[in-house]
Amino acid sequence: MTPIVAVELVLAVTLALMVAFIVYVWLRRRWIAGGKPLLLCAISAGQHSRWRLGLARISGDRLDWFSVVGPSPRPAHSWVRHELDLGAPQRLGDAVPGLPPDAVSVTGRSSSHDWELAMSPAAYTAVRAWLESSPPGYNVNVA
Repeated sequence: MTPIVAVELVLAVTLALMVAFIVYVWLRRRWIAGGKPLLLCAISAGQHSRWRLGLARISGDRLDWFSVVGPSPRPAHSWVRHELDLGAPQRLGDAVPGLPPDAVSVTGRSSSHDWELAMSPAAYTAVRAWLESSPPGYNVNVA
């Protein structure tokens, strides 16, 4: 095998791997969405934890959070609506890469632990509206 053929082979394999990765990320995102709303947001698990960019999916009575390019098609975090409590939105002190400059952070509590989400103001409004709406399957009389 000549050096030029070896270089071409290495380049072809590298290109094929890059295309496969891009296709995988695209297919994973389509699988995660599943026809449900997706929101770009970041999560911080603790006071001094760094922000991790991801996708939040609102579906029925659950809020699921997925890492942007993680290998798993399963949510990294998942919260049930009736166990979820969101605080008031606050301006982010530091910019989170991938989020708009006017992004807000909100402290969340569930039965298991506390965490913080950062998202655009419009995404926060969508999550808040979903959280305050009637859960599916419940008959609520509105006067």
